[in-house]
Amino acid sequence: MGRRILLVEGPDDMNVMLNLCARLAVPETFVVQAAGNDREVLKLLRSEPKASNLERLAVILDADTDLERRWGEARGALTAAGYRDMPERPTPGGTIVHGPNVPPAGLWLMPDNRLPGILEDFLAFLVPRGDALLPLVDVFLDGIPEPARRFAAKDRSKARLHTWLAAQEQPGRPLGQAIKARYLDAEATAVAPFLSWLRATLVD
Repeated sequence: MGRRILLVEGPDDMNVMLNLCARLAVPETFVVQAAGNDREVLKLLRSEPKASNLERLAVILDADTDLERRWGEARGALTAAGYRDMPERPTPGGTIVHGPNVPPAGLWLMPDNRLPGILEDFLAFLVPRGDALLPLVDVFLDGIPEPARRFAAKDRSKARLHTWLAAQEQPGRPLGQAIKARYLDAEATAVAPFLSWLRATLVD
């Protein structure tokens, strides 16, 4: 069997995927590889599909603040790699594309292929339903006076989730460990479409 790779941006993404797959008993048919950042992921999207012995490729990218721009970047990279019939917009349940002389490739834009956002926005969907702490975190963050607010507006999702994790039984656990400790619910509704895409791309 050839290589199957799940390509992600950085170490946080890698640890989240490893712990999420472990919690959900996803068969270990692939390796998780951290590129370092989004620019490196896009660069590898152009070259990795042409690598020898690659059987399947799945890629996770943050949509960041502009879903359409990010999709355009990823779409252009995959087209340059040899993929054909790329959809105009990301498929809500995760995109899977094919092409001549390249392996099947899947692309997931965090958080859900529909909204702008990042990994932490996806993980916020995994906060247990009815959790009483997260609304208090929102009140706290919104109440910080502008001169005292040290995080940029684009980083609010990170501040929100890490503040929530700072108030758990074992404060400040890393994102992946928060899944292992079951602070985050790996069986939340939002995980189902992601899991289906992952399995279809790399397992089934």
